[in-house]
Amino acid sequence: MVDAAVTQWGKARAVAGFRALSMLGSELTVFALILRERGHGATFVSILLAAGTVSMIAMVPIAGWIADRFSTKQIIPFTSALQAALIISLIYQHNMVLITITVFLSSSCGAIENPAFMALMPTLVAPEDFTKQMGFAQTLYALAGLAAPAFGGVLVSQTGYKTPFVIDALTFLVLAGAPTILGVDRKTEAAAAGEKIKATDGMKFIFKNRYLRALAILISAFLFAAGTLSIANLFLLTKVLHASVFIYGLSGAASALGMIIGGVLLMQLTIKDDHQSKAITYVLGGAALSIIGMSFAGHWSIVLLLDLLLGILISILTNLISTIFIQSSPSEMRGRIGAALNAFINLGMIGALLISGPMIDWLGTRKLLFVAGIAALVVLALFSPSIFRDRVAISEE
Repeated sequence: MVDAAVTQWGKARAVAGFRALSMLGSELTVFALILRERGHGATFVSILLAAGTVSMIAMVPIAGWIADRFSTKQIIPFTSALQAALIISLIYQHNMVLITITVFLSSSCGAIENPAFMALMPTLVAPEDFTKQMGFAQTLYALAGLAAPAFGGVLVSQTGYKTPFVIDALTFLVLAGAPTILGVDRKTEAAAAGEKIKATDGMKFIFKNRYLRALAILISAFLFAAGTLSIANLFLLTKVLHASVFIYGLSGAASALGMIIGGVLLMQLTIKDDHQSKAITYVLGGAALSIIGMSFAGHWSIVLLLDLLLGILISILTNLISTIFIQSSPSEMRGRIGAALNAFINLGMIGALLISGPMIDWLGTRKLLFVAGIAALVVLALFSPSIFRDRVAISEE
């Protein structure tokens, strides 16, 4: 399908709205499921969360292949309807193994939808408007994440655990109808011509492109170094600074608010192609310094301010990375390249989650945050020169 020469703002923003609604429903399910199953212990809750993340990596080859083999109108209705059925089944499931499998399968459907929607965007948004559209979408997604805990708390306390699951299933059914309702679709030329599509082509393309390869490795390594923050933040606030659970909840709200601010800022800015590498370096450097600053925080209010700043930086980073990979990808391979990028991101995050607990026990929370921040700066120093060099080289080719 031909990429858009003029942005179809109404359709592009409506797609983001449908996805944000679905994300809100998913957050409600996660909230209710964790509360319902907390009696099985922290280990089982961790396994549930890991099942959702691991699927993003396990599904990389097939998710990208499906996104590039089938049209949007073929993919989204099927995966979203399947997710609705899986979520409804959670109402009646109480076996830990079956619940874990169901979460994995539902997240696997999401792993297919993400590259499919990523590949759809260039058919609706002109290249010069990518940043603004991504900023709009990030704002909606962050609002969904911000509203979900409060909404979920009210639903569970007033109606029980069943209602969040039902609402989530309904949002998936709405998402299933979105491509038809909006009249949007993306068909690949290769699929239309009956050409054979290889699942591994996305990863191969990234490794052959020096700029994308350096960028993907940098992001994955950086997330591995700095990703311990997600666990360390809990212990820093509740154990070290003796803040209440309510304050820890505000920490998550501060991060979400930061992402909203970042999204709004991006809607007003236009970052030129030749400035993207510099912007990424500044954002990652700011994130690393913020993590180091957290290790010295003497009061929870400082942590909340840094959470806010990190939310802004993460929003900008997500926007830049997605824009660069979309713009650098051939239209017929965007699904597979998007899935490969998700694999790099999730690999770094999972690695960080696996080492966070043992590292906190070994070093302590403050030392871990300091070491993580320093490690992130080292990663940035090692890989950022290649990003600038390869970006210039590719621009000159």
